[in-house]
Amino acid sequence: MDIAPNEPGRLDKLGDTLVNIGNALAAIDDVIAEAVSAAVADAVKWLKDHANAIAALGDVLATVSGALGASSLVIMLIAPITGPLAPEFAAAAAAVGVASSRAADAAANFGLVDTVASFIADPTALGYFMPQNDRQTVQSALPGGNLLVAFENAWKAGSEKDNAARQGK
Repeated sequence: MDIAPNEPGRLDKLGDTLVNIGNALAAIDDVIAEAVSAAVADAVKWLKDHANAIAALGDVLATVSGALGASSLVIMLIAPITGPLAPEFAAAAAAVGVASSRAADAAANFGLVDTVASFIADPTALGYFMPQNDRQTVQSALPGGNLLVAFENAWKAGSEKDNAARQGK
């Protein structure tokens, strides 16, 4: 009595097909893993190659942060003078969900003092806001133009440091 077929059946062929699909997916996985690994390595290399330029952009953003902190301190100091408008300001702040406390104000002022002290020690970041050519002079007159000028100058200065570091290696 022969119960088993002489040739592999449909289930055996289905099993072989599933194994082949698994092998193909494993190969695709290897290719994707290699591509992602190469992309990450390239990104890390780019970040290392441009570290000074990126740091200079961070200096520009720190300068903007310090300026905004100083302006908020000025607004806080003139608040007693603008007392009659306080209910309107409070309603507007509540509408956007702004909360305030003495501790938060003190922490912000300490950060401002630290920022001002760092500008006194190294005013390089402030120089990024100065136009270097006629195009930048015109650009700085536009809304937000000073920030674009600062970003461009910071990137150039940082890139020069990066190039010097690469040449020194």
